[in-house]
Amino acid sequence: MASLISLLMGFMGLSFPILTTFAEGPDIVREQSALIAAGRDPLPAGSIAVVRADGDCLRVRSEANLTSTPLACVPTGSTATILPATRDADGYRWQLVSASGFTGWVADVYLALSSGTTSPSSGGASGPSAVSSSAGAAACVNSIASVKPGLNTSLSPVGLNLVLWGGGTMNALATATEAQGCRITAIYANRPGGGSLVSYLVGVPDFVNAEWQSVFAGGRIPAGTALMLICGATGTQAVVSVPTPASAVPAPRKIGLKPAPLVSAAAIAIIDGDSGALLYDKNATTPRPPASLTKIATAILAVEGTELSSGVTVDVDGPRMAARDGSSVMGLRPGDCYSMADLLYGLMLPSGNDAAIAIAKYEAGSEAAFVKQMNTLVRRMGLTGTMFTDPHGLGSPQHRSTAYDLAMMARYGMTLPQFREVVGAPLRTTSGSRSIPLYNTNALLRRYPGVDGVKTGFTEEAGRTIVVSAVRNGHRVFVALLNDQNRDDSAVSLLDWVFQNHQW
Repeated sequence: MASLISLLMGFMGLSFPILTTFAEGPDIVREQSALIAAGRDPLPAGSIAVVRADGDCLRVRSEANLTSTPLACVPTGSTATILPATRDADGYRWQLVSASGFTGWVADVYLALSSGTTSPSSGGASGPSAVSSSAGAAACVNSIASVKPGLNTSLSPVGLNLVLWGGGTMNALATATEAQGCRITAIYANRPGGGSLVSYLVGVPDFVNAEWQSVFAGGRIPAGTALMLICGATGTQAVVSVPTPASAVPAPRKIGLKPAPLVSAAAIAIIDGDSGALLYDKNATTPRPPASLTKIATAILAVEGTELSSGVTVDVDGPRMAARDGSSVMGLRPGDCYSMADLLYGLMLPSGNDAAIAIAKYEAGSEAAFVKQMNTLVRRMGLTGTMFTDPHGLGSPQHRSTAYDLAMMARYGMTLPQFREVVGAPLRTTSGSRSIPLYNTNALLRRYPGVDGVKTGFTEEAGRTIVVSAVRNGHRVFVALLNDQNRDDSAVSLLDWVFQNHQW
């Protein structure tokens, strides 16, 4: 068995593409071709290069070809951060860079590695923000994980599977495997640092898996861990259900006769955080469009199934999305590099649809595969009123959830420290390719004492939506509202009512 794991680790090594760059003009074509033929190494990702354009400027292009749109013309002496994406096209070697606030493709022959900190010339990128962006992009590039997230292979739904795990919790592992039709009955893993295998068996008393819990303290399995998964047929017991918050205490008791205030929401669910009890219901289990409340599930998968410090190079064009359909965006551009943590803030604070797509592609390889995991997650949580078709909530006729399901997703999310930290932040400034200020759309964080999350949403079809978490005297409640033009005022009225008329 140990030899099988060793073979797996040997056969699943990853490699990075060779970095290439481009040049412009007939003379440069000949020069560049000669350089490529001579085997000149491309500039390494994460390095800082100086533009050498013979007194002219260097065009930063939107695509890796001569006919693409110039985004900027970077003067000689300016600096550029080399990003880890390359192309060969039109007889040139093209390389992706971040320069003068733009991310695009530039000519290798016009770039020289900086021997130290080089001051940009007049008209180039300058000032603290430009230096910070270059440093942030370089740090992001250097933190790109050597093992991609997830399972790194397709699974057979029954029998033995060997996988290289991209890092994350047991819950993330179970969700990823079940999305491929595998119900885990046993797991065998290499110990970090080597040694004999450690096992996790399903359906046995907790003490049997005590060694596993000790080796993988905190429930996270590190990226790069080789796993042997034994998958059972459909209907076998799952490795773990999505854990719900401990509910050793009973639900709060309603005191007095004061009814809940009348508000304009089409659907309402008020959930007690400790017990999970439904304290108030108006169409709480009727499926409706959730808009960006969808991103609660996206964020849970991101927190549990990725390393938040990992650098991610994206291929999403946020400004184009915003111009095309009015999407709320973080502001990502193709080739940008940001940490998963930055993408998570971009998802949950300004409600970035571009960040949702970037997260989905990074974690699962495609939006479709990620949506399958989203639906697997809610099914494992026992929520039956939800069907997702995208990771952001722009929606289709089949994209639906309920006030109850969304409140319960938020309840689980708030048990995860990283999730809680993100949704409670009023603002965040990114530190990747560009410094982007991100502001939280949840105005109740500033308006209502005790509010510490969770998410707002809006589309024409869904109307205004919100799930809000608030704590008073140590007790947390969740209020979910769907299609409420006055969502903030309604949430305040319902929070006041639930805290004043319930006794824990």
